[in-house]
Amino acid sequence: MVVKLVIVSLILFIFKIIFFLIVGITHTEITEVGFIRSLARFFYDTRIKSNGIINEQEYFNFEYTVDDLYKVAYPTYSEKQLLLYSLPFKFILDSIMIQNVLVDFNPNTKKLSSAHFDSEAFINSSRRILQLRQISNLFTYFILLIIIIFILFLVINDVRNTGEDLTNARQLLGQLLHTLQDFYSHSNWIEMGKTDINVLIGINENIGSVAGPNQATCTHDGCTKKTRKMCK
Repeated sequence: MVVKLVIVSLILFIFKIIFFLIVGITHTEITEVGFIRSLARFFYDTRIKSNGIINEQEYFNFEYTVDDLYKVAYPTYSEKQLLLYSLPFKFILDSIMIQNVLVDFNPNTKKLSSAHFDSEAFINSSRRILQLRQISNLFTYFILLIIIIFILFLVINDVRNTGEDLTNARQLLGQLLHTLQDFYSHSNWIEMGKTDINVLIGINENIGSVAGPNQATCTHDGCTKKTRKMCK
């Protein structure tokens, strides 16, 4: 089992490097950082907090790798044990990131406006996230942090259960995260001064007040905050 995971993980790692070189690290980096930060929270709440040895503020101010977190959470484990316990998580994270990036390459999605929040397709894009959630049947409420923590819970508890095949769920999660991330990079949400997330995405098809198809939201000087709050 471990040998198989090592081989598959190496293959996924090679593909990940190729994708990084071709399209940059935007989607994959966002996904990886989100998962690692959520894993840090999970380990702190379930294993680290109770021992009272590590200061909470210092713990969450540190930038960890997956290996770092497993060493902190399992300080008595040998290197072989750490590999055994961390490898399934790395494999799953890599597979989700690959599925995320493939949205830009798959002929069915690379030019699909609803997969990228392009062409003012706010309602269709939010509907796509809703549909992916329903198909995957993994959760009932959607906020990005909750999604990641929930998946981490499934990974840590079920990854060794051979009766559970979560491959399809991981593929859908990667695709879902790509669309979600594109909302913030393909709209003027940030330029409007927003510092929080849009909590309606993936909950409702209507994600709030948006500009009309022919209504300008940016000028030659850049995007500025309008009197009426709206997205691109």
